[in-house]
Amino acid sequence: MPSRPVSGRVIAAAAAGLLLPVLVTGWPAPASGTRACTGWTVIPSPSRGSATLSAVAATSGRDAWAVGSYDAGSAHLTLIEHWTGAGWKIVRSPDPARGSFTTDALGGVVAISRTDAWAFGFYEKTTTSFRTLIEHWNGVRWSVVASPNSGLGENTLGAAAAVTASDIWAVGYRQGTGARRTLVERWNGARWRIVPSPDVGSGDNFLFGVAATSAGRAWAVGSDSVSFGRTLALRWNGSAWSVVPTANRGQGDRFLQAVAAPSARYALAVGSDLRGSQTQTLAERWRGSAWSLVPSPSPGADYNSLQGITAPASSDAWAVGARRSALGQPFRTLAEHWNGTSWKLAPTPSPGSGDDWLFGIGTVPRGGGFWAVGTAGAGTLTEFHC
Repeated sequence: MPSRPVSGRVIAAAAAGLLLPVLVTGWPAPASGTRACTGWTVIPSPSRGSATLSAVAATSGRDAWAVGSYDAGSAHLTLIEHWTGAGWKIVRSPDPARGSFTTDALGGVVAISRTDAWAFGFYEKTTTSFRTLIEHWNGVRWSVVASPNSGLGENTLGAAAAVTASDIWAVGYRQGTGARRTLVERWNGARWRIVPSPDVGSGDNFLFGVAATSAGRAWAVGSDSVSFGRTLALRWNGSAWSVVPTANRGQGDRFLQAVAAPSARYALAVGSDLRGSQTQTLAERWRGSAWSLVPSPSPGADYNSLQGITAPASSDAWAVGARRSALGQPFRTLAEHWNGTSWKLAPTPSPGSGDDWLFGIGTVPRGGGFWAVGTAGAGTLTEFHC
């Protein structure tokens, strides 16, 4: 596994056995429309030492949030950055476990308005297991909001989706005395509570991604440990979560890392699977009745993985991740576009001299473009596509 700061998604993926995870200075607000669209472009972002950004969400061309973590030497701490239309800047964020040999990390974010945003992850003190971490932005500062945990074992949150300001989902995994199991939490406008979620088999189950279209429709995706690791999808029908069969090919490890649902009857999920000695991208589509495989490019001869997805429409989606040409070579960024019929490879910058990954992607509303975030070498990476 590449050496990089930790996040909720990275910890969960590592536990599941997954092998992870020319600069432009100055840029007008993406939504301004003052520049021609020329593909993905690196936008400078600040970095505190060895750092990564795991997720991004925007409310407009002048308001976006990116979250992750950075290595402070003897501990990992939360990292939150804000896009104001003129540039990215670090905003102070709480670290409930702050201290030597502790971990505070954020892996998911949702943005409701300029005065309402949420970040999700976990923290770990030296004498405890992972505990869920939820932080809220009120327009002035970020603060920790109480979040439940199941049992005394590991509890992490790594992805989130919002229906409204008073209806938000967050997913991850929990552990009691045995295997890791799915964890789903929901905000009702007053408090967070655990919502029962099913598991497959008796082994580890993880949730890495979530999408919601209404109070009665949501998807969560991840993996279970049956048959060397299979893709896993859960569907919310307004009253309960249930397992929905997914398409699985081969017998190697298979993971769904992210899901997007532009409508109640349409969803796209992405991840990776192992075929022979090559890890390849994995893409699946839901059209109201079943999940089916959709071909997706795998340009890396050794390794390919899609980690994040956003889909403003059924005919317009972006997925991002990383690829590698050979064992021992650096990871390079990967982006693919869905036009409603097929996935196509799109060039993306890889500015770092070491491993470059894109872990999260988000849509800027009202046709304002797309943000993708990750890590370039030892620092943060933010890229924009208008």
